[in-house]
Amino acid sequence: MFLKNIYISQFKSHQEANIPFLQGVNCITGKNGVGKTNILDAVYFLLNGRSYFQTSDLLCVKQNESYFILKGLLQAESDISLMVSFQTGKRKSIKVNDVPVVKRTNYFGQFPCVTVTPDDVEIINGESEQRRRFFDYMLSVVDAEYLNHLVEYNKVLEVRNRQLKLFLENEHFDIDLLEFYDNKLVLHGTFIFDARKKALKEFEVFFHKTYLDITEGKENPTFTYESKLLHQDMKSGLTQNLPKDRILGRTLFGIHRDDWTFELNGMLLKKTGSQGQIKSCLLALKLAMYDYIHTKRGVKPLLLLDDIFEKMDNGRMKKLVEIISDTSMGQVIITDTSSERIKIYFDKKVNVNLLEI
Repeated sequence: MFLKNIYISQFKSHQEANIPFLQGVNCITGKNGVGKTNILDAVYFLLNGRSYFQTSDLLCVKQNESYFILKGLLQAESDISLMVSFQTGKRKSIKVNDVPVVKRTNYFGQFPCVTVTPDDVEIINGESEQRRRFFDYMLSVVDAEYLNHLVEYNKVLEVRNRQLKLFLENEHFDIDLLEFYDNKLVLHGTFIFDARKKALKEFEVFFHKTYLDITEGKENPTFTYESKLLHQDMKSGLTQNLPKDRILGRTLFGIHRDDWTFELNGMLLKKTGSQGQIKSCLLALKLAMYDYIHTKRGVKPLLLLDDIFEKMDNGRMKKLVEIISDTSMGQVIITDTSSERIKIYFDKKVNVNLLEI
C-alpha cells in the first residue's frame, strides 16, 4: 500500500498544492515555516479522517477560508481514491472511490500509518493520557471491535461523570440509574482491559527488538502496564470507589486511568534518561507499532517522520536511515530542513524522492 499523490486545498497554511509520492522514501524539505509539517498532517488526515495535531477540524481550515479539501490516490491491490472535506458549520465528508463513508469509525484504520514527531516524546515524558492514546491508536487500527468498545466506553464515561455532578449539585442520588451506566462500563472496560493486556505481551517483543537494533544492544529497556484492573475486576472497583466518585463528581476507577511506565537499566526513563535515550525509546515504540500493525493486518503502514533528524546524534541517525532504507519497509514520507543532510545520510543506499518547497 502506498500513496501516489495528495491534493491539498485550503488546509492549514496551504492554499493549494498537488504533491506526487513514490513507493519508497520521500523527503519534503524546506525552511522552517513553509508548511512541511502541514503536508504531513494532510496525509495523516486523509488516511485517518482526522488531524494528528489538532482536536478540532475547524483549526485545520486555512485562515480566512471556510473549508478544506484533501484528495489522494492510494495504490493497494487496486487504485483507491480518497477524499476528505470539511466546511464550517457542516459535517465532515469522507469518500472512498466516490462512495460516502457514513461512520468515521468504519473508515479509521483501513489505511494505517505510523507518525513520528518531535512532540511525541510526551508519550514518555508527559501525562498518562499520551500513553493511552498511543496504545489505543495501535489497537484500534488492528481491531475494529476494540475501537467500537473504546468509543462506547468513553461515551458512557462522559454521561456517568455528568450524572455524578448533577447528583452532587442537586443533592439527589439514583443508585439504579448509576448501576445502568456501571454495567455498560463493565462490558466495554473489561473488553478493553483484556485486549490491552493480551496485546502488550506481543508488542513487547517488537519493542525490545527494535530498541536493541537502534542502540546496537547497549541498553536494556522495559515497560510496565499499570492498571487497577490487574488487582480488581471492573464491577467491584466501581462499587468500592462509589463514595469517592459521589464526593468528587467523577469516575475514579476504570481503564481510562491506565498507564505505562518506561524504564532503562532499572531506572525510570523520564526521570533519568538522556534526550538521546528518550528519543531512542520513542523511535522504538513507533517502529514497534509499525511492525505490530504489519504483522496483525498484513499491510505495511505508511511511515510519516516529521523533522525527526533534528538534534539526533549521528549514530542513531545512521541506524534509523538503515532501518527505513531496508527493502522490507513500505512507503516513508519525511520532512527535514536540509536536503543536503538527506542526500548525505541516504547516500546511494536508496533512491529518495526529494520534494523541495
